[in-house]
Amino acid sequence: MTMKPILATPPDSREPRRRRRLKSLALLPTLLTLGNLLCGFAAIHFALRAVFDSGVPVADISAHSSSPTLMELTLPSFLSVGAGLILVGLVFDLLDGLAARMTRSTTNFGGQLDSLADVVTFGVAPAILMIALMMKKLAVDAIVPSPISVSFLGRLTWMSAALYVVFTAVRLARFNVEHAKADFDYRSFRGMPSPGAACVIAAMILCHDQPDLGIVSKLIVYALPIVAAVIAYLMVSRIPYRRFHHTYFLGKKPFGHVITVVLLFSIFWLYKAPVLLVLVLWYAASGPVFLAIRLVRERRGAVDLAVAPESPQELRRGA
Repeated sequence: MTMKPILATPPDSREPRRRRRLKSLALLPTLLTLGNLLCGFAAIHFALRAVFDSGVPVADISAHSSSPTLMELTLPSFLSVGAGLILVGLVFDLLDGLAARMTRSTTNFGGQLDSLADVVTFGVAPAILMIALMMKKLAVDAIVPSPISVSFLGRLTWMSAALYVVFTAVRLARFNVEHAKADFDYRSFRGMPSPGAACVIAAMILCHDQPDLGIVSKLIVYALPIVAAVIAYLMVSRIPYRRFHHTYFLGKKPFGHVITVVLLFSIFWLYKAPVLLVLVLWYAASGPVFLAIRLVRERRGAVDLAVAPESPQELRRGA
């Protein structure tokens, strides 16, 4: 009796097409990363435009007889345009990781390119924007940010900007090394992520350029060097930071959380720059705050265990 050969299951005709589609989309994460890099380059360009006042100027919103547009209110100067480009670079940075996971095209090349782009957009560009703002606002007092400035504030500004750039590069290099380990924890960061640090400086510049803020704008100018030095330290510290989108947007959330997000979005729509500044400052402070709360709880737990009453069996043994 002859046995009929068992035919192999025909392959799914959609599989080759799907593979071709994924391979064609593998270029998307790289393009998004390059978009992030170009945002950083453009931010540096507008910082130089702000310092040298060359080229076609941005329209002065105070010169309009009618109501200024939303774009003019949000980005009233070259410095604000540069700060806004850093926020656009943040969007590109989020999208390139998402695209790489969706297309299953995460590679070592993409990770290295992403870090190089982050050094420019979230390291060099915010530092240059900070120096440009200080040069424009302190020019009346003949204070120039420089390592050889005769003014202490000028030397402090330059040193804090340089420290910020150096620590950003160190933070990204350390992340690449830790990311390659098998026991890497994807739920949190060690140290403040560089995009979050860059958003702090960008938000301060945007808030400074908003009209009718009065004393707040002056305080931002003098606070920028100190804030830059603090967040530079937070980047290279071992303080854990939660992933923002994982913590506040992904997964199931209580009803009150949804209401809070909607209210924050409504307030942000009315007061964009101040609300953005409050949010990024809260995120910068959230790492040390949550770490301090955890340490206090652990210490209280250890104290409670140390002073806990003995069990009835131990009491009978003692008797």
